[in-house]
Amino acid sequence: MTTSNKSAEALANKSLSRRQLISAAGIGLSATALPLMSTQVFAAANDAKTPPAPYLASTAEKKLNVISLDRLEVEARAVIPRAGYEFVSGAAGEEWTLRENRRAFNDYRIAAKRLVGLSNNDINIKTRLLGLDLNSPIMVAPMGAHAMVHEKAEQDTSRGAGLAKALYCSSGASNATLEEIASATTGPKWFQLYYNNDEAVTRQLLTRAKKAGYSAIILTADALGPGQPDNFKAMGSPFRPDKNFGNHDPKKGGFGNFFDQKTSLTTKDIKFIKSFTGLPVVVKGILRPDDADKFIRAGADAIQVSNHGGRQIDGVPASMTALPAIAKVVNNRVPIILDGGVRRGIDVVRALAMGADAVAVGRPVLYGLGLGGAQGVQSVLEFLEQDLKTAMLLSGAAKLSDLNPSYIDIVGENEKYDTYNG
Repeated sequence: MTTSNKSAEALANKSLSRRQLISAAGIGLSATALPLMSTQVFAAANDAKTPPAPYLASTAEKKLNVISLDRLEVEARAVIPRAGYEFVSGAAGEEWTLRENRRAFNDYRIAAKRLVGLSNNDINIKTRLLGLDLNSPIMVAPMGAHAMVHEKAEQDTSRGAGLAKALYCSSGASNATLEEIASATTGPKWFQLYYNNDEAVTRQLLTRAKKAGYSAIILTADALGPGQPDNFKAMGSPFRPDKNFGNHDPKKGGFGNFFDQKTSLTTKDIKFIKSFTGLPVVVKGILRPDDADKFIRAGADAIQVSNHGGRQIDGVPASMTALPAIAKVVNNRVPIILDGGVRRGIDVVRALAMGADAVAVGRPVLYGLGLGGAQGVQSVLEFLEQDLKTAMLLSGAAKLSDLNPSYIDIVGENEKYDTYNG
């Protein structure tokens, strides 16, 4: 066994021991006291007859000194309950797409411009997106079940986004209700809809989202199944038995079964959401140029290039790989958001130079949540913003609109940089 493997095993054992200790302590929750939706979670996800033993998540609340997001993950793994870490960090199948999301950025090398007269004070990363004035093009991607990471769940995540003045995208699979999440953040917010087979459930979610102040609806097009990582399933899919999907909790004004999701989505659903809410619609999960064009023609107000963090289907291309062809077809008709593998400021530069208008960040935000609560989330977002400013200065770009393909040396197309005869 290598040193790195021993370290990884030690971290896993440390996390597992913590979970076993909590279970042994007896938190005092019985199976009969579990919320209805939690029972449905176990039944739908794992055909489980008996819910797993209760466990607690992090309660940390502190600012973090973020050196890199890869280091942050290592630190978070030692703190987050093992079930939470496996659920967040894992992906579908052999996790090729998960790895490819990171690797693909290396195909787009920075072609930095020199002696352009820039100083730190010249760098401006502010942007405008669907009517929102944002401090940066970095937003929080929609992710569910934050209570597996931190006791304050999505309320702390959204509060941290607000502290960083970043756009927060609230997942339809949240443990907290969309109203609780909305009231926790001082920043802008969008709501991600998992379209329900029961039209009354879908209509209620959309009505509540608009009333709570969400300014756009994200229609997730690629989540047509549970999307659970193998390691998480091998543990018995141990979702927390004391938590449920808050938006469907009858005690909090919700109803319906979260897992009864409509998979037969069409462009008519884009049109329905727009007409019913009057809000902009972002279609998330796009990897094909022809899909992007079709959805824009159907009324989509923005396109999110995404493979769901590699969590739904393995073997699809990295978001960054799919971006250039999609950007060419979109041709500035609507904004493009990219998620999947963003870990550095240079990744944001690469994405924006190749046609994206903004990027969404997922897993690192939850690692920050586990390590520091709302302040941890704030720390992650502020690290990325500062890293973006540094990357832009070193690339020779003063503002986001300066970024274009001339700032990128694309692997396999390097000959175009060998034609200078001056």
